[in-house]
Amino acid sequence: MLAITFRSASLADVPAMAGLREASGWAGGAGAETMGRYLTGAHHPQQALEPRAVFVADNAGAVVGFVAGHLTTRLGCAGELQWLLVAPAHRGGWVAANLLAALATWFMHQGATRVCVNVAPENVRARRFYARRGAVELSEHWMVWSDVTVAADAAGPTRATRPAEESSS
Repeated sequence: MLAITFRSASLADVPAMAGLREASGWAGGAGAETMGRYLTGAHHPQQALEPRAVFVADNAGAVVGFVAGHLTTRLGCAGELQWLLVAPAHRGGWVAANLLAALATWFMHQGATRVCVNVAPENVRARRFYARRGAVELSEHWMVWSDVTVAADAAGPTRATRPAEESSS
């Protein structure tokens, strides 16, 4: 059985998060220095406001995914999903859905229901993932939840332990 837990990230998680990004071949996002500065509030994406949140999916001490977001005034949104990345072995399952749900719940607690995410037009998989969880196209590069509550409600199983075959697809 896999024992994946979801928790708030700390600065100690940044090297693992950056390593996951590098290992996945993701050209987007940010390296370790920017991630650390984002987590401490020293890096501010366009129109970003405080506060911000970062959550990780932890499998026996190994970070297998992360999500980050902040409050914003960008594009008429109250929140922006900054990064969401899951290790290739855990894609297509419930890990990403639960990371998104954790961030969506955080946004709800901040009173931010309209939430945007920048998604490259060619990233069909991510666009489909967000659309299945209630986001709609805002523009060629942006998707939006008019009410991010649907993303929190659209999570997969919320138990921390799932059979290994459910985590890889």
